[in-house]
Amino acid sequence: MTPLAIWAVALAVEGRAATLSRAPSDTTREKAIAAIHRRAATVAPGTAEATRLGIELGGIGHTYLEQGENGRAIELLSEAYGLDEQNGLVLAELTLAYVRVQDFDSARFYLRMAEERVVDAPPEIYGVLGEIYYALNRLDDAVLAWSEFARFGGQDPVRLRRLLRVQDELALARGQRSFAADHFSVFSDPEIPEDMVHRAAEDLEAAYLRESVFFGTQLPGPQIVVLYAGRSYFSLVSVPDWVSGIFDGKIRVCVEPREGTERALSAVLLHELAHALIRQSSRDRAPGWLHEGLAQWWEGRRLLRRDVKAVLGSKPARSIEALEASLRQPRDRVTARASYAQALSLVEYLMSVRGEGVFACVLARLGEGEALPEALREETGLSPEKLLGGWKAWTGI
Repeated sequence: MTPLAIWAVALAVEGRAATLSRAPSDTTREKAIAAIHRRAATVAPGTAEATRLGIELGGIGHTYLEQGENGRAIELLSEAYGLDEQNGLVLAELTLAYVRVQDFDSARFYLRMAEERVVDAPPEIYGVLGEIYYALNRLDDAVLAWSEFARFGGQDPVRLRRLLRVQDELALARGQRSFAADHFSVFSDPEIPEDMVHRAAEDLEAAYLRESVFFGTQLPGPQIVVLYAGRSYFSLVSVPDWVSGIFDGKIRVCVEPREGTERALSAVLLHELAHALIRQSSRDRAPGWLHEGLAQWWEGRRLLRRDVKAVLGSKPARSIEALEASLRQPRDRVTARASYAQALSLVEYLMSVRGEGVFACVLARLGEGEALPEALREETGLSPEKLLGGWKAWTGI
C-alpha cells in the first residue's frame, strides 16, 4: 500500500460533510455515544434496530474522522460495523481511518470486505473507495468507483471533476511499467529506459536511508513514484513549465529520457522524497517555506550567506506569512525563484544557529498538533518574527 499517497485523501462524504459545520460539541457527541451504547446492549447484531444504531454510531465516527481524530473514529466505526456488518460505507470509512494511522494490514482487511459488500450501496461508498484506489495508483478501479458514484446519483462536484481528470490521467498511463523496490513502487512510461528507472530507484533507496534519519521518520509502506516521458500529465494538471517534479501524495517527475539527465533526475527525486518525509513527520502540517527550504537542501542546493542579498535584492518577503503566500501563488518564474531562495536561506540560517537536528523536532511537534509559532519557540527559542529578523541580520539584508 502507498501510505503517503493516501495521506492526502480528502474525505467529503456527501450529505454528512455538509452538516459538519453544525456538528455538536465533543461533550454532546459523547453523551449521544453513551446513549447508543445503552440501547445497543439490549439488541442483537443484525436486527433492524442494530442496523439503525450502527448508522447513528457510524455517523458520529465519520465526524471524528473528518476532524482528524482517527483513533476515536476507528473505535466508533468498529462498533458500528459490529452492529451491522453489511454497512459498506462504514467499512470504507474504517479502511480510510486505518490508512491514516498507517495500520495497513487492518486497512487491507477492511478494504477487501468493503469491496465485497458494494452491492446496491449508497453513492458515498463509491466516492470513498475511489479516493483509496486513486491513492494506490489503481486508476482503473478509481475510475470505476467514481463512475458508479455518479451513476447512483452522487452529486459531489469535487469527485465528479476528479473522475474526468483521472479518466484523462488513465489514458496517459496506458502501457506504463511498474518496478518494486524496497520502499518505492515506481511506475514509468515505456519511453523511459529500464536502466534509468532502476537507477532512479537505487538513488531513492540510498537517499531514503539518509533522509529518514534526518527527519526522524520512516515511510510506513512503499511510496508510489511516477516517471513521465514528457509533460503531458504536468500540462493536464497545469504545472508551470519550469517545474519538473511535484508531490501530491505520489512523487511525480517529468523525465527527459536521454543521456546525461540522470543527475538532474536524481536531484528532483531527492527533492520530492523530502516532501514525502516532511508530510509524514508533520502529519501534513508543515508550512510551505519549511517544505521547500528543506527539499531544496536535500536535492543539493546551497545558497551561501554572502550571496543571499545579491540573489534576493533588497526586498525579500517581509514576513513568514508573506513568504508563504508567495510560495503558494508565485506571480511568475522570477518571483518563484526568489521565494524558493529565501526559503532555502531560512533553513540554512536555522541550521547554522540551532543545528540540523532541530528540524526533526519542529516537524514532530507540528505532527502532534502544535502550531508553528509554538513549535518554533519550544525547539529554537525563536518566534516567526524573531526567526525572520535574525535571518535578515545574518544575511545583511
